[in-house]
Amino acid sequence: MIDVTADLHVHTALSPCADDEMTPPAIVAGALAEGLMMIAICDHNSARNAAAVQAAAGARLAVLAGMEITSAEECHVVGLFPDAHAAEAAGERVAAALPEVDQEYTAFFGSQDVLNERGEIVGRETRALAAASPLGVTACVDLVHGLGGLAVAAHVDRRSFGVISQLGVFPHDAGFDAVELSRHVAPGSDDEARFAALGLPLLRSSDAHFVADIGAGRCVLSLEAADFASLAAALGARRTGSLPDA
Repeated sequence: MIDVTADLHVHTALSPCADDEMTPPAIVAGALAEGLMMIAICDHNSARNAAAVQAAAGARLAVLAGMEITSAEECHVVGLFPDAHAAEAAGERVAAALPEVDQEYTAFFGSQDVLNERGEIVGRETRALAAASPLGVTACVDLVHGLGGLAVAAHVDRRSFGVISQLGVFPHDAGFDAVELSRHVAPGSDDEARFAALGLPLLRSSDAHFVADIGAGRCVLSLEAADFASLAAALGARRTGSLPDA
């Protein structure tokens, strides 16, 4: 087993609320500068930049392909997938149900850039990634699981877009594999204990939309290797509510 320092929720410039500087090379450089060994790319309602970040990282950094789905209830569900192909399949399913961008949307959010490994723009997403999908929370989890992924309840401590704030209660029957805490929940705090009582593994991630935020939330995971299979095995064996060391 090895200790893997991870930030499993990082956005790229594809996300409508992320900085244009969140390119594959900049993200990799930022993660390495922070001493991270593994990150996950989780853009809003799409996974079209995940493979580019993986290519930019090469063997220097483990990069999981993921996506942050906005449910019909406006809950954020992070899906972590075994490979970019599975993540992209999930993204295509979600994006197909979203409206097309219009002039007002673009004026407010800017372009949604699809990038290559060098950070060059190779396309633009025309679906409104900031919109909520028509999938309910349980359907989002089922979509992730159906493609072999792990479903994480994103930033459950937040007053917006967390499943508890949006639903009023934690949906224990939805089938989440883990719960994510933001950087604002202090290790050892009463809040951490309250979320640990949910009985699922707790992860701490940055939800970085800017390069400077990469690694601001992190966890240290004891894994066989810095890869998806080892993470899946660890989460499956650790439904105890214990938090990896920050």
